[in-house]
Amino acid sequence: MSIEAITIPKWGMTMTEGLLAEWLVAVGDRIERGQEIMEVESTKTANVVESPVSGIVRRIVVPEGDTAAVGALVAVVADDGVSDEEIDAFIAQFASANKQQGGEESGAVTSRKIDVGDGKVINALAIGPESDSTVVLLHGFGGDLSTWMFNQDAFANSYRVVALDLPGHGASTPISEGNVLDSLVDAVEKAVDSLAKGKLHLVAHSFGGAVAAALVARKGQTVASISLLAPVGLSATINKSFLDDFVAAERRRPLKEVLERLFADPSKISNDMVEATLQFKRLEGVPQALEAIKDLIANEQGQVQSIGVTLREFNGPVQLIWGDRDQVVPVPAPSEVPQNATLTTLPDVGHMPQMESTTEVNRLVLENIAKAK
Repeated sequence: MSIEAITIPKWGMTMTEGLLAEWLVAVGDRIERGQEIMEVESTKTANVVESPVSGIVRRIVVPEGDTAAVGALVAVVADDGVSDEEIDAFIAQFASANKQQGGEESGAVTSRKIDVGDGKVINALAIGPESDSTVVLLHGFGGDLSTWMFNQDAFANSYRVVALDLPGHGASTPISEGNVLDSLVDAVEKAVDSLAKGKLHLVAHSFGGAVAAALVARKGQTVASISLLAPVGLSATINKSFLDDFVAAERRRPLKEVLERLFADPSKISNDMVEATLQFKRLEGVPQALEAIKDLIANEQGQVQSIGVTLREFNGPVQLIWGDRDQVVPVPAPSEVPQNATLTTLPDVGHMPQMESTTEVNRLVLENIAKAK
């Protein structure tokens, strides 16, 4: 007879605790591995947590509304044959072991800045085992590497994972002059070459899809698979007002209204996320960089980038993932999807499928990577 622990997950390198916003199950319920069992809020956002085990919920340790540290025990799952005394002993032993180990944060991984020349740096986070394959995560316009907070650990179970802040985002140096796209891709390529070994599996979101396509054109056979989430560059249609409004928003309320357009469920936007984005937009050089990148994405006629030819000529597996309620980059028409690409449309999901449909996105990406072997 086994006793299993449900704990507060760690989403992103800066998360130290989570608020248990809602239990979706109750004591006595039988749950299955992968079932949504609770909603947890971090300083960045809120997301549902899926059970890592199957069994009966025998004890809820942390009630709704309470905050607990990353790695803290919040519930116990066990069969009916396990006694209450055994569960009490398990809870006490878990608390003692967690205290002795210093909690989950003792093994925290931090990002580092990669010198890419000309006084510029790329902020990067590398996790996972040493591998002859590297998953490279490229976020979209206005984001940063924390975009992948719900995905990176799933990929790092089997692969080396490198997540980057694109130039002008996060803690990477802004680029706003000259040929911005070439300079941006140059910087990303140098960071990837510095950190990634072997075959590359590119996973990119939105504008990151254009960066990924440029890397494919440059690195040829080094790229083994491409997984793109709501990428730009496959059709002419785009919500240009989202880009304009994001750049223009200088106060909390208008920025929150803009960010809410990214999600099918606007409640995913936390006050801390709005504040962090607002602070980032005020950094030196960032407004100019965002303005320049915005012009790379769309003009009055629609989308500027075109990645269809690059995808069609790619020899490895190509996975496209879209939310059917995307308000920024609509799902392309069938004629706009390359024949060698697989398009999966997720129901009730907006422009951030990696955050709104985490498990399905992780599954699709890992399946696409496996096809390249």
